[in-house]
Amino acid sequence: MIMIRNIVFNLCVYVLLEYASGQVPQQIQNKLVCIEHDSCGACLSAASHCRWCADPSFSAAARCNDDESLVSSGCKEDMIQRPAKPVWQVAENRSLQDVDSEDVEAVVQIQPQRVRLSLKPRETVKVKFSYRPAKNYPLDLYYLMDLTWSMKDDKETLVSLRDDLPSMLKNLTDNFRLGFGSFADKPVLPYINIDEKRRENPCNVEEEKCEPTYSYRHHLSLTNQITDFIKNVNDSKVTANLDDAEAQLDALVQAVTCGDKVGWAQHSRKIVILLSDGLLHTAGDGKLGGAIRKNDEQCHLDDNGYYTEYSIYDYPSLAQVYRLLDKYKVNVIFAVTERVKDHYDSIHQLMADFTYVAKLESDSSNILKLVKTGYEDIVSVVDFEDDSSAGPVKVKYFTDCGVKGGSLIESTRCAGVEYGMTLNYEVHVTLESCPEYKKSNQTIRISESQLGQDSLELQVEVQCGCECETHTDQDSRTCPANSHLVCGVCQCNKGWSGPSCDCSIEDEEKSMALIAQCRAPNATNYIPCSGAGDCICGICNCDRGFNGKYCQCKACEINRENGIECGGVGRGDCACGQCVCVEGWSGSACDCVDRNDTCIAPGGGEVCSGRGDCVCGRCECSSSEEGSKYTGAFCETCATCENPLCANAEPCVTCFLSKNCTEVCRIGGSNYTVAEKLSETVTEGSEEVSCILRVEEGSQECEYRYTYSASAQDMVAMELVIRSKQCGQLTSAKLMTSALIIMVCVIAGGIVIIMGIKSAQIVSDRRAYAKFVQEAEMSRLNAQELNPLYISPITEFRLPDSFPRDKND
Repeated sequence: MIMIRNIVFNLCVYVLLEYASGQVPQQIQNKLVCIEHDSCGACLSAASHCRWCADPSFSAAARCNDDESLVSSGCKEDMIQRPAKPVWQVAENRSLQDVDSEDVEAVVQIQPQRVRLSLKPRETVKVKFSYRPAKNYPLDLYYLMDLTWSMKDDKETLVSLRDDLPSMLKNLTDNFRLGFGSFADKPVLPYINIDEKRRENPCNVEEEKCEPTYSYRHHLSLTNQITDFIKNVNDSKVTANLDDAEAQLDALVQAVTCGDKVGWAQHSRKIVILLSDGLLHTAGDGKLGGAIRKNDEQCHLDDNGYYTEYSIYDYPSLAQVYRLLDKYKVNVIFAVTERVKDHYDSIHQLMADFTYVAKLESDSSNILKLVKTGYEDIVSVVDFEDDSSAGPVKVKYFTDCGVKGGSLIESTRCAGVEYGMTLNYEVHVTLESCPEYKKSNQTIRISESQLGQDSLELQVEVQCGCECETHTDQDSRTCPANSHLVCGVCQCNKGWSGPSCDCSIEDEEKSMALIAQCRAPNATNYIPCSGAGDCICGICNCDRGFNGKYCQCKACEINRENGIECGGVGRGDCACGQCVCVEGWSGSACDCVDRNDTCIAPGGGEVCSGRGDCVCGRCECSSSEEGSKYTGAFCETCATCENPLCANAEPCVTCFLSKNCTEVCRIGGSNYTVAEKLSETVTEGSEEVSCILRVEEGSQECEYRYTYSASAQDMVAMELVIRSKQCGQLTSAKLMTSALIIMVCVIAGGIVIIMGIKSAQIVSDRRAYAKFVQEAEMSRLNAQELNPLYISPITEFRLPDSFPRDKND
């Protein structure tokens, strides 16, 4: 053990020194990846070229090495442990099948159904599957109605829809069944009056007879007989309680969990439509009436359909209801009046995956419309989920959401899904690291969250161990006490550690005696585990981000593209903090492609169009002579030059618009895909480049703006996406129209100018004439009255006032 540590340490020092000078031989790096591991599982998990010698008589220092080194060191060929062969098998692959009225259970909405595969640490495997919503998928619709006094008119409205109800449901699916249940409130104080007469007839204050208060009653199991449904609704009786809140959640839990009595089918879309005009009680309210036990989420119905444990169990919490809806795959449509709609909207925000809220008219006259709208809203959303959280394997989803020729985006959810639409999914199944070095199996079930009946089952074999680990030798003559032989080496029993398995892990004081084993040989730093870990019984338990025998190595860089150390299997391996990349990859995280073909534009022959350098598989563009920078994925365009890729892509866009193209358009040996996303905008920072195509459509000229980007799909060079469309008159018509408009404007302008000049002249003349008249009048006055030389010929004589004026003489 000490010899191995010396070899590892000295080799690490040598590699790090040589790495700094850029002269590390690839063979030395490959060895370093392997030899630091002292168990078979860790050895085979380190890199694809690492092998383990399980020969007990093997005397060389390092049991973990490459094939050639182990054979040359004397390990028997049949004792060399090699990585298990990869597993990939489609175990069940039935074709997509719509609903057959004779055999509903034969419906298939997801393909394939079962896949067997294997995973090594840092490996990702891609699994493709398709999903298509089946036509006429069975619908189980359960009416859960508030039958308190304020809802008595709504019951009569539902009865009056006996003829319209089946017609509406047939428009949704041919396979439907109806059930009916009702609720009021817990018949305990303070929710009801405990006076004997009021208990027997809670409606006596209204001077009418009604049924005693109950929490929930199941009236009719799911059936396709509409007459039975209408009869049970008609025969049901209203009741009453004291407060404004009812036992909706009590009733919902019973309706969901009592599958045998309600009659939920295994293959069906399960919907509960809950009609109410009141608020609802939640967990904690029941304790006021003595129901102090937490709701047990179980069915408690008697032979008459009544909920019997209302006085024992509290109302359920919203979290409990959500878990049950998810477990039994039941959707709820809350059809409530406007007065309480805000309350149910807030509940919907907490349970958006399984609920829908609609406004109910005061007399429930729009109930059929609400059922139709709610059903269509529910079925138009497809969302996938899985149970991978139970194990080390992680799953990511990519989908085209049914867009023909569309690129895959990372998402589990698709909206706007219609019957007959096929959704293509690709799941990336990844094992980032081994939780423990032994073989194990994990089964992952991928299903649609709203239904859950059809599923894709991934049977994953986690290849983190060796075949020899299943064969142990307890012969004490071979190994020291507290140990056994595993894969050719002595391995300590559970609870023991140290080179001689004489250190009890439970006894920290004894483990201190082995502290020297945690220091690297010839190390100048005497801190155990290089100061980056804890020494327990002579073994370093490294901190996060460090590894190696003495925690002397930093963790390798994570590839940003896939989030795996050194890019994962097929790109590189981690050797004491440095990524050792395989041929064709480079970079600190093996994230650079060592080839130039990704920098050559489709239809072009120059790397980066001759305007830049290909670095890490991507173009780094230079500047033009004018000083502006070239842009685009291939440095194909700038502010003052034409874009050749737009011209190359035009035939494919034109072919797509004429609907004469297949999913992939081929031009000059390059494949293009075209998709139409008029409602989407290019995200900020996107590498997509915009182009314009003008085509004549009838009497109009349409301008299409589309973007292109390098494709992430195999065998496809470019992805084209049509972003906008604007249509107008043809260019010739535009010119004629423009000329006519200009002429009219010129004439109108001339008329306005002439009228303006004429008006100005008239105003000017009038002002001049008025001034002339004024001056003439002033001249007359000056000439006649104000001239001192002028003597008037008129003589004036005034009689005195005393002169008698009434005499004739």
